[in-house]
Amino acid sequence: MTSDLADDSLDGLDRPNGAYVFAAIVLGFIGVFGFTFNLLVILTIAKNKDTLWMPNNVVLLNMAVGDLLVAALGNPITMTSAIAGVWYWSYNVCVLYAWFMTTMGFASIGNLTVMAFERFLLVTCPMRTLSTRHAYILMCLVWVYALSLSLPPFFNWGKYGLEMSNISCSVSWEKHSPETHNDTYIGFLFIFGFLVPVVIITGSYYSIIRTLRNIKKRVGQGNKTETRITKMVLLMIIAFLIAWMPYAILALAIQYFYVQTSHIATALLPELLAKSSICYNPVIYASLNMQFFRAWKKLFSSPGELEKRTLPNKVSKDNAMSTTNKIEMRTLNHM
Repeated sequence: MTSDLADDSLDGLDRPNGAYVFAAIVLGFIGVFGFTFNLLVILTIAKNKDTLWMPNNVVLLNMAVGDLLVAALGNPITMTSAIAGVWYWSYNVCVLYAWFMTTMGFASIGNLTVMAFERFLLVTCPMRTLSTRHAYILMCLVWVYALSLSLPPFFNWGKYGLEMSNISCSVSWEKHSPETHNDTYIGFLFIFGFLVPVVIITGSYYSIIRTLRNIKKRVGQGNKTETRITKMVLLMIIAFLIAWMPYAILALAIQYFYVQTSHIATALLPELLAKSSICYNPVIYASLNMQFFRAWKKLFSSPGELEKRTLPNKVSKDNAMSTTNKIEMRTLNHM
């Protein structure tokens, strides 16, 4: 059943069996953990809909569903090919797989961008935060955005085919075809699928950190919320760049600078990093969210511990909370 597409791989590419064994193992871990973590996020939101159903978590659910589909449908196909040491499936499966994974990848980037923008509004413009209805609209727009980036190859702008690793399919980064205008399509993907989201995400989180620091200066004392959120924001940006920047740089180098790699690791590692985002997205965006932390603590607690924590809290709260404290508390709960 092994496909003849293997003949289309780059000549001279060193493809040792050990690299494919490593790729199969990594893809297996990505599939298992990606499926488990994202399923846990989905079930947590569904079970705690009364407290977790808010705009940011609606977008998080949208991302978790997409990442779950990648783990369940996409990873097994690539892992099978890694075990075989060559693309195992037919050309039609290659094209469909490439379109599916491209759509899901850009949907994930779109969701991350929307979440960054929502948090930007939450902290910097607390009176203009998004409603759940707005989140539904943005959720639909994320898929429109992803499809607008992934469908052009079906209309002869760009091309899908084997990746350099020879076990996965995506946009044919190395093709220089005047008929499909692959160069302009890849430029289009880089600008709107990577560069614009990076600018929005980085700009949003920079504004969040700056706003929280200004609040700290006005109050005149440090705040643990600002420190924790600063660290979390830095982790989010680093994780995003680690996942997608190597892949984007390699794609641009192949298309515009005619770079060719002589070893399979150079082709495999950027692919595996991009695919691994389905694992740590839910960890970063859910486990660092205080509401999810409390929900999971409640879910995995013993009955005795749960009863102690559900005792009535007799400490009264100050109803005259300042605007500054409101912003900080809302930020803590949502982030």
